[in-house]
Amino acid sequence: MQIRLLATLGHGLLRPIARLMGKGDRASRACSGPSAVAEARAKSLLLRVLTPRQREEFARSGYFAVEVVGRGRFVILPDAMFNVLEMATGDCYCAVPATGVPIADLMLAQKLLLESDPDQFFRVANCRREVVVGLMEDEPLPEQVLRARRAPRDARVRWSEVSMIPYRGYLP
Repeated sequence: MQIRLLATLGHGLLRPIARLMGKGDRASRACSGPSAVAEARAKSLLLRVLTPRQREEFARSGYFAVEVVGRGRFVILPDAMFNVLEMATGDCYCAVPATGVPIADLMLAQKLLLESDPDQFFRVANCRREVVVGLMEDEPLPEQVLRARRAPRDARVRWSEVSMIPYRGYLP
């Protein structure tokens, strides 16, 4: 009886510990992000829904443009956050679901929402100005944004280098 009780208690204690360690529990595996199979299926669906022009742009550069009625041209970047870039202003928008989904599914959901109900998209999306230090006129803005996001961060960058307000110590 004591051995059986100990075995029952042991299994009861091991499950929560395994969950905390991220082993064997379906919920903990779901939190770790989409699998490679889910990513492949999502990309396949995205390619089927894109227009031929968007498909060609996605194959060439990894992102595609969407024309939003009354708002202009937006580029959807292959990123998890702030991946909808307004070409006219450089503003980036972020509207993502609460759970982790494959990037291609996120891009598809944003495309469909921008095309069908842009007011809803902009109502729920967060917005920030994308700061790209050293803009180059010969390189497209989406390429510059992606390059800047992938570049290693320099911890010694001063706010005056990023801010639009000049720092007194740098004024002539």
